[in-house]
Amino acid sequence: MSVSEHNTPFRGRAFRVINFTMRNKTDNGNTVDLETFLEDIKTVVRDGQELLKTSAGQVREKALYGARTTDQAIRKSPYQTLGIVFGVGLIIGLIAASGFAGGPEERE
Repeated sequence: MSVSEHNTPFRGRAFRVINFTMRNKTDNGNTVDLETFLEDIKTVVRDGQELLKTSAGQVREKALYGARTTDQAIRKSPYQTLGIVFGVGLIIGLIAASGFAGGPEERE
């Protein structure tokens, strides 16, 4: 018995025929070997993982650069930064308050 037959509850002749058919698919005229296909899938997954790791590293570097730049700007002119933050907060507060105040009116 082959290894694949030991790992499954199917040990009859029918399973061997199905197993052979699945390992050598020939519907469109091209023969596809299941092992080769699985190796190709594994390669694609490995390449995708490496790409994600590289992209994550680049994003991390950009975030650290942005954080350092922001820290330097705040340390260079803290009062100007406080004024900008206060102004932005005031504008957002006014927009939010006008949005809530302009709700539906109740009529008697």
